[in-house]
Amino acid sequence: MVLRHPELLLLLILLPILGLIWWRRRLRISPIAVGLRLLITGLLVVALADPIIGSRPGRLDPVLALVVDQSESLGEAGRIELRDRAAQTALVQRGRTVVIYFGANQSTFTPDSERTQIDIDTIRGDPAPLPPPAATLRSEATNIAAALDSARTLVGPGGGRITLFTDALPTTDDALAAAAAAGEAGIPIDTNLYIAPIDPEVWIQSIHTPTSLREGEEFDTEVVVGSTGEAVAILSFAVGTEPPAERTLNLIAGENRFHYTAKAGSPGILTIQTQVAADTDTIIRNNAGATTALVAPAPRVLIIEGQPAAGRILQDALQPLSINTDLVAPNRIPSQLSQLERYESIVLLDVAAGDLTLDQMATIREFVRSEGRGLVAVGGKNSFTLGAYKDTPLEQTLPVSMQPPQHGQRPDIDLLLIIDQSASMGPDTGDSKFNMAKESAILTTESLRENDRIGVLAFDITTDWIVNFQPIGAALSLADLQKQISNIPLGGGTDIMGALQAGLPNLEAQPGPVRHAVLLTDGRSFTTNRATYRSLVERMHSRGITLSAIAIGADADTDLLRELAQLGGGRYHFAATPADIPRLTLLESEILRTEPQVEGEFRAELASPHPTLRSFSANQLPSLQGYVATTMKPEAELVLKSPENDPVLAAWQYGLGRAVAWTPSTESPWAANWSNWPDYGRFWAGLIRYTLPEPDSGPLQVRVSQSGDAATITADAIGSAGEPLDLADVQVSLTLPDGSARSLELRQIAPGRYAQTILLSAEGAYALAVRALKEDTIRSTQIGFVRSFPAEYLPTSSARDGILRGQPLLEAIESASRPGGENGAPPGGIPDSSDGQAIWPWLLLVVALIWPLEVAIRRGWLRW
Repeated sequence: MVLRHPELLLLLILLPILGLIWWRRRLRISPIAVGLRLLITGLLVVALADPIIGSRPGRLDPVLALVVDQSESLGEAGRIELRDRAAQTALVQRGRTVVIYFGANQSTFTPDSERTQIDIDTIRGDPAPLPPPAATLRSEATNIAAALDSARTLVGPGGGRITLFTDALPTTDDALAAAAAAGEAGIPIDTNLYIAPIDPEVWIQSIHTPTSLREGEEFDTEVVVGSTGEAVAILSFAVGTEPPAERTLNLIAGENRFHYTAKAGSPGILTIQTQVAADTDTIIRNNAGATTALVAPAPRVLIIEGQPAAGRILQDALQPLSINTDLVAPNRIPSQLSQLERYESIVLLDVAAGDLTLDQMATIREFVRSEGRGLVAVGGKNSFTLGAYKDTPLEQTLPVSMQPPQHGQRPDIDLLLIIDQSASMGPDTGDSKFNMAKESAILTTESLRENDRIGVLAFDITTDWIVNFQPIGAALSLADLQKQISNIPLGGGTDIMGALQAGLPNLEAQPGPVRHAVLLTDGRSFTTNRATYRSLVERMHSRGITLSAIAIGADADTDLLRELAQLGGGRYHFAATPADIPRLTLLESEILRTEPQVEGEFRAELASPHPTLRSFSANQLPSLQGYVATTMKPEAELVLKSPENDPVLAAWQYGLGRAVAWTPSTESPWAANWSNWPDYGRFWAGLIRYTLPEPDSGPLQVRVSQSGDAATITADAIGSAGEPLDLADVQVSLTLPDGSARSLELRQIAPGRYAQTILLSAEGAYALAVRALKEDTIRSTQIGFVRSFPAEYLPTSSARDGILRGQPLLEAIESASRPGGENGAPPGGIPDSSDGQAIWPWLLLVVALIWPLEVAIRRGWLRW
């Protein structure tokens, strides 16, 4: 007799314990009943041990699963070689053998059933060759994981092993998980690596192009061609319906990169196709590649010009590049977002903050932050720090802050304040323009440092030197100086020319290297001869004198004051209310103190590659003559920098939109020769296009997910209030790679979601036009996608760095399938019950007969 589970006999230890317990209860239980109980317990334990009468049970013959790779990466010779190796392995195997061919799917070698078991005992001599796989086997992929899972199922609980024959170049990533599952089932995996010879091969490795373009936009495409060795090939490149361009290539082993410049056509899905042909080539299926891009309509950009006609040259340069522009003066900027809806980006062309109202600046900020549009701020004498952007919504929007970096010790400053004391500035009480002007002068004296010089000249129809030029902290104390300014009285009319003639020559006589005048007035001068003004201010400017002007109120001669600031090389500010005067005057002194204007010829240096310059290198850019010094914000990206490491070109994401800061100018004074540069328009088009929002399909979002040769098209539709759009008629027009078209309907699968799975008939680029109709509302969008050739057709090399490719994977598979050690769980299977007769049913029968006897004796029905 043989016990199947002898370990269960350990339960017999319970018998003496039970006997002792029943013996202590002998007064209540008959000794005969106790003996019968012990006999019943013993018989049950022996039955659990499963005794067998007859010959010792054998074990099921172990099953060997031969898992044979038949994918395309092997080549025909490799597929035959692995079948021969599998046949040789089967020859020496005792027991049953199952052969599984695999590629993208699996099939078994079977002449008459789905599961082949080869009787190895009938094989004599050399093994018979295994036949080719069935026609249903797909060889365009290598799915090792699925093949191992199938083998584990076929081996089953009878024990056995798996032998994997492959080049170990899977196109899925879960082979180790499948090996671990086999190990948990006690099925070890042996491996047999095939090293394919290196055949000459040329293939399209990848194509890189922008995913979205604008109508008429020039773009760059990079085509990467792979080669196993040196070769001469012909590469064709076709954009849309244009005839392909061909180029003869001299390829080297590895990656070969080639660039093409093309132009996007009309809105829609643009298809870009490329193909390579070489005499030394083995696989043809990997010689073609494609990509798609969504072409959106040409953008419309609003150019705000700080000076009249300043944006004309830029507008003319952008027009051939399909960027439509409108030129407006700062006072014509809408203060409501809805009025900017037609624009996708704004260009501030040397615009001072004083030319904009707070509402206009806030609108520009929200245009970028909330609406996801773009902003390009361009430098000049009236922008950034020089344009009073500090602490305004413009500074919040830009990637730079208006705090110039320090470059050494600044020189001493000579500052002249020319204050209008005419009667229109009054009254001399409360928050009047006149009192605000005097307060601003007092604040200026506090902002200057020791050894800076200040002079204060008041004027109406005459002039009065309130404070003659003197250093701060000299014989006249600061308190006395401010008291004299506070005591300036109101006067009569306004003679701006007389004030300039009295003040500027006096400023010229001062010793400081920086001599600057600030004119504050709310009126119109008695003198209106512009030629006289121009002659005086230009002469002073040529001698190193700069002049800024603050126009107070709408009654001021803003045209004259703007022109004076421009001629004097200073800044023009507009104070809409008296409360603006101190801030603007103080800003002028801060500008002098920090020296944000950096001048001198230089070439911008590339700080980091960036999409704004994707078509240019830094050495292609013309030289510059200056810029406005600013400081980078922590989250911003520095693209171009000056020799002092100050920002020249900076960019960042602000809210939903993007903003760019160009601290030089577009033309004079710091980029005078740029408009003669042949790529002037392309450069500015690149900056503007970077800020444009990505084309959005809006209330109809479509995506495509691919799995093998199947693709699932999913569309999410929303209503006007953001709710899911249900029960819509969603139609798709699908354009195939050969240009033919087919239509299909998407079925609703969830609230607002529609989907359909289709088979992709060919490799290449597909275009989808999706249209959702419900009642009178139509939503539509377009997307493109590409079905590439399978990774199976990428060539492989046999060795890399002295390690056979695939060998590490196979070693990992063997290790994962042997969690218990080198040999894993021993094969051999379970006892075969057909080799003996189980007697546990008879034991249970004896128990069933004894039990009633024990009950009868214990209850006294029988007496002994």
